[in-house]
Amino acid sequence: MPTKEEIIATVKNYAASHSAGDIDAIAALFAPDAVVADPVHEPAHVGRDAIRTFFAGTHEMVDSMVLEVTGPIRSVALYAAVPLRAVSTIGGAKVAVDIVDVFTFEENGLIGDMKAYWDPQGITPVD
Repeated sequence: MPTKEEIIATVKNYAASHSAGDIDAIAALFAPDAVVADPVHEPAHVGRDAIRTFFAGTHEMVDSMVLEVTGPIRSVALYAAVPLRAVSTIGGAKVAVDIVDVFTFEENGLIGDMKAYWDPQGITPVD
């Protein structure tokens, strides 16, 4: 079972990999049969390949993205919740959205489930 410190390190690695645009590194954090609902109210992406394709598509829509942890990562047992802010540049314009991601980890330390709580209406321009 992963320790609290290992779970927090994985969540930080998830954010850093997004900021680096490293889709393979993001996908490697997920179990082969993981499920991602991003945003939570949309159909889920099931399996590492589908998750990789989803995040690759997300990154293809933007010129750049920085995903930063904006508060304490809360972790208990095999779960973690983290407040995040995604700042993306699209065609020279910057936009941001605040997110809360909730992760469920598997015994092997890989992410088994991730739900992203955000709403497209929450996307705002950034100066």
